[in-house]
Amino acid sequence: MTAQGDDYKLILKVLGYALIEIRATDNVRKAQTLADVFHNVPAGIAYGRTPENIRQKLEQTATRLKCKGYIDGMFEDALQNMRQWEARKTTLN
Repeated sequence: MTAQGDDYKLILKVLGYALIEIRATDNVRKAQTLADVFHNVPAGIAYGRTPENIRQKLEQTATRLKCKGYIDGMFEDALQNMRQWEARKTTLN
């Protein structure tokens, strides 16, 4: 897979994390904030926006909503998870 493909995979993984958080939280404000940050991701991918552009828009919204650190942490967790998965795949082959 290309680097750009991996970037899309990372964005989609974090979107999945956000959906799980939205489903699991009792905090309506948190759910609304996460939805606000991530709701344009599917359209961005569908319309061929670059991963960098999608991520930039996410960061702008997260900054405006004062949750950029939290969103950055989600990306760090997802990246670590993806690296661990790749390492496991390598040892299994």
